[in-house]
Amino acid sequence: MHEAALNEELHEAAIRRARDESNRAIARRDLAGVGDSLGEDYVGVIGDGTFVGSRAEYLRLFREGFNYPKQSMTYVRTPEVVDVAEDRTLAAEHGNWVATIPSGAVVYTGSYAAMWRRTAAGWKIRSEIFVTLHG
Repeated sequence: MHEAALNEELHEAAIRRARDESNRAIARRDLAGVGDSLGEDYVGVIGDGTFVGSRAEYLRLFREGFNYPKQSMTYVRTPEVVDVAEDRTLAAEHGNWVATIPSGAVVYTGSYAAMWRRTAAGWKIRSEIFVTLHG
């Protein structure tokens, strides 16, 4: 296999691993674990179109949900495509997400896109946009 292609596969695998770890952190209600994948300059748009202007604000939303475990939703984001830039500094992730309540019932589903940036601490999410399509 060509060295550049192998290098890209390693970066893609690292991003997929980080996403999986983030999903597991949400399931465990582990706020620090959720934060591990986020860049310091994170911004996002959640499923209802609300703009989240900072990493701290995004983590506050998770903390509020974690404080009410009987009502709190669990989110699983499943990447379909991860494209790594030629210079290996940025990557684009596209996939689907599912929100469930503690009973296991699915309440929302949708699509998402994320921009990842390679940092000294590894791949971190710079921005995300979630779109609710069902629910």
